[in-house]
Amino acid sequence: MKVFPQATGACVLRGYCHHRIYKTHDTSTTKSTLGYREPNRMLQAFSLRLSSSASYPVSVYGIIAVRDSLEPLRNYVFNRPCRDDAITIDQDSFILPLCSPCRGMYLRQDALLEVDLWVKEEGDGSADKQILSAYAEIESCPAYDEMLYGQIRSGLFSLDIGYISFTRSIEAVIEVFAKVDGPHHVRFGAFSSGFDHEIVLFDDTFFGTKMQFQHVVVVKAEEKLDVCLKFGESLFRWTFQHGHVGPVRIPDDSMSKYGQFDVRVFFAPKNSRPQK
Repeated sequence: MKVFPQATGACVLRGYCHHRIYKTHDTSTTKSTLGYREPNRMLQAFSLRLSSSASYPVSVYGIIAVRDSLEPLRNYVFNRPCRDDAITIDQDSFILPLCSPCRGMYLRQDALLEVDLWVKEEGDGSADKQILSAYAEIESCPAYDEMLYGQIRSGLFSLDIGYISFTRSIEAVIEVFAKVDGPHHVRFGAFSSGFDHEIVLFDDTFFGTKMQFQHVVVVKAEEKLDVCLKFGESLFRWTFQHGHVGPVRIPDDSMSKYGQFDVRVFFAPKNSRPQK
């Protein structure tokens, strides 16, 4: 991953720099309806670790987004733009919670990572400080199908991004419906066949009686996707496979004593490109 300086020679000369290639002046979100049905080289983010030598705790908000060649507009992997949604960090290394991208992220060509993070201070926001503001290029031809790490540093803070560039992969949309009585800590995670790295879908205390969410992930073509639920000390698993309708494996009946859970997966549901 190559971190760009604030201004490159091409920027100064008004040439074909990364700002023009990826339309960084446009802060719109990419369309969720775009995607390819056939297998492609795709990007999956697994972790965002923020570290600092500053005193703790600190509250952080902002955005982290990917712009790809399918449509070079923002596709968020961390989206807390308002200071009211700030995340509190109380240790020297903290995992920022990933949000679902609105569609799959493609690496037919290089992609751009956009980072804009702030520290929330007391008061009305006028004293808030920007801690990371950077653009970094994710190469389309790094080591394939293995975990890679990129780092962005500025002042007292650094951001480490864990990601995989998957070959022959497709987008999968996971839909989860849950009904649980009372507050419980619930964790949903996903695993693509052949890889041990977890994609965290939800990890928090669930206070309501009903929960519904959707998450877009990357799966190797014709391979399996496991969706796991950790409820207390119990672990339940659904298995889906590209090319099959419905799950090929479901949890046993013991899950019903914890609540009602329904998991669905849609493989490569889109086949739409931007209109020229």
